[in-house]
Amino acid sequence: MRQRIQQVKAAMAAHGIHTLLAFDPKNVNYLSGFHTTARPVWQIGRTACLLSADGTWRLFLPAPWDREYAPPPGCETVSYNGGDEGLTRAVCGFLPTDSRKRTAADLDAVPTPLYRALCRCGRGDQLADARLLLARCRMIKSPAELELLEQAVRLIDLGLKTAGEAVAEGAAEQEARSRIDAAMTLAGSQGCGFTTKVISGPNGSYPHHVAGPREIAAGSAVIVDLSASVGGYESDSARTFLLPPGGGGRREEGGEGQTAYRGSREMNGEARASHRELLEMHHGITELLLSAGKRMKPGTPIRELHDFLRAELTRLNPAAVQAGTIGHGVGLRAHEYPDLTGDCPEILAENMVLAVEPALYVPGRYGIRIENMFHIRPEGAVTMNRYPLNRYGGEGENYGNL
Repeated sequence: MRQRIQQVKAAMAAHGIHTLLAFDPKNVNYLSGFHTTARPVWQIGRTACLLSADGTWRLFLPAPWDREYAPPPGCETVSYNGGDEGLTRAVCGFLPTDSRKRTAADLDAVPTPLYRALCRCGRGDQLADARLLLARCRMIKSPAELELLEQAVRLIDLGLKTAGEAVAEGAAEQEARSRIDAAMTLAGSQGCGFTTKVISGPNGSYPHHVAGPREIAAGSAVIVDLSASVGGYESDSARTFLLPPGGGGRREEGGEGQTAYRGSREMNGEARASHRELLEMHHGITELLLSAGKRMKPGTPIRELHDFLRAELTRLNPAAVQAGTIGHGVGLRAHEYPDLTGDCPEILAENMVLAVEPALYVPGRYGIRIENMFHIRPEGAVTMNRYPLNRYGGEGENYGNL
């Protein structure tokens, strides 16, 4: 934690910031280690952290949380009562009185009473935006952060293994989702970055559809996108499972699973063509994800990785939709800075953690999304997921997970 604070102070000095205020719970966690899943902020009250160039490091907690949390050495806990107004009084008591000493905050999380108080003393318009500064600090993970992310990835590996058993012909999307969530929770997940997605057939053509009562049909593509949380750090990965057109659909070695695939050879021409299209798209996106991993080395501009992925997806299917993000940072949030975009100014650096998720969507028919998390090391990117990529052979044969 000390090293992290020194890193943030160096960034503050580079931007001419004397005092930094954080109110977003994830930023407070980053600067103090405090987080809780016991109650939402609107129930327990806001938390805040103040860090200044003169050595002040304070964590503001609503009573009685101050008695239930031991801050890191060197960090002072300040207790308050009275909701946002009480927090405003507590924070204002520690702000510099010299207006030449710049104060910055994560502006989208600043409590309204505090902003009004600053405006009354003529300093509201002097509050600088610290969101990008904090986001860039959070990009580079410490060994402790990497360990928490590794644990969170192990939980979604378990979730994906459960999905391989739960995604079957006749099962409702929400039934499969419940089984996946239960497996991760029982194994220790403390929440998730977003609602687990199990979206099949035409539902899969909507990138952010949610699991519903739709029954999973034979011959369909089923996207499973999920997140787990450990110690406030969230993971994010996805697989697309292809069900055989001939019925069955449980992804098992031998037995009914293989019988279903053998039977699929007798499907009609239209079904055969549709299934072949799914197989080709799935294979292409799987290979693209593997190729992207090989390109992710320290010093690589993120925009180059983005442009490569977009171009290859267009080559795979020019008519398909490329909706949403194609990748992003992962850490205290399942989706955080930087986003893999064509105008991203960042360059890959050691100990970044990224989720890369090439995907294509055919409106009204299906979607295929495959996502892994990568840890950037000096020699290049290392896949954090242990659950293997699903591989399918030609003509509907299932060669299992290679």
